[in-house]
Amino acid sequence: MKASVLSVRGLVSTACRRLAFAALLGSSLMAAAETNQPTSLPIDLPTALRLAGAQNLDVQLACERLNEARAQHDQAVYQFFPWLAPGLGYRRTDGQVQEIAGTIFNASKQQYTVGATLGAQFEIGETWFKALAAKQIAEAADHALEAQRQESVYLAATSYFDLIKARALHEVNQEAVRIAEDYARQLDRGVQLGRTFKGDALRAVAQTERNRLAAQQAREQQRLTAARLAQVLRLDPAVELLPADSVLLPLTLLPNTALDSLVAQAVSTRPELKQNDSLVLAARKNKDAVTIGPWIPGLGAQAFLGGLGGGVNSGTGNFGDSQNYQL
Repeated sequence: MKASVLSVRGLVSTACRRLAFAALLGSSLMAAAETNQPTSLPIDLPTALRLAGAQNLDVQLACERLNEARAQHDQAVYQFFPWLAPGLGYRRTDGQVQEIAGTIFNASKQQYTVGATLGAQFEIGETWFKALAAKQIAEAADHALEAQRQESVYLAATSYFDLIKARALHEVNQEAVRIAEDYARQLDRGVQLGRTFKGDALRAVAQTERNRLAAQQAREQQRLTAARLAQVLRLDPAVELLPADSVLLPLTLLPNTALDSLVAQAVSTRPELKQNDSLVLAARKNKDAVTIGPWIPGLGAQAFLGGLGGGVNSGTGNFGDSQNYQL
């Protein structure tokens, strides 16, 4: 059981160490942005992926749910250990009482106890199955954290690629504006020399304005894409993120690998499926705790170590040592 607790704690420490490193990286970027107040901030794909694993709010919530599941597992394990509590009791009787022999008589008495109670209650079957169920719930929370991290990383990667695409589209439209302006100047010069039809020059001016409008729209789209990436990474949206990569190039992650094997590997390692499997096992253990647990004998033990005092009517003397044991 101790090894189970350490294994669950290892799941939390491994995940949260990665989150802490990425959070430190994100904090340094935000601190630099607040100190220098830049209007733009370059970012590359590795940095975006690291920040997505820590700065994302959903990932942090999943990490806290993992901590909660770990605490519940520890609570289930601690049911196997006895407890110690201070004790203070007072009892008074006025009126009819019955002695051991059966005689009923009138009495007035009081007693008080002061001491410590050491108790242990082992519902062995139910406690054991509940501890196993709590372990599976903790593993399910760890798989949920990994699933949320992968989803956040995927969203950050697609947002980064969209940002590169938007920037490339803006540069293309800027180049189209430059070419259109140069062509319009040439036609205007031809009109002045009497060699070009004025209607062609006007059409070139109109095309230039359309290209400028398209360039402005592409610029706005790039800014919106940068804001969406900043939202995913939980960075300041007032600072525009600029991709460090100038062009969008294809990525080769696993070369010379068959697509069927990649799909089979992806399906078999999906954290969502592992999370559901752990939840199913936890539900089965909870069912065993209800159906099988009550049939396994339990064990209860209690010991009181302290003093007992009191007497007839309002007497408070006769205080002395008292020990009570129960099994």
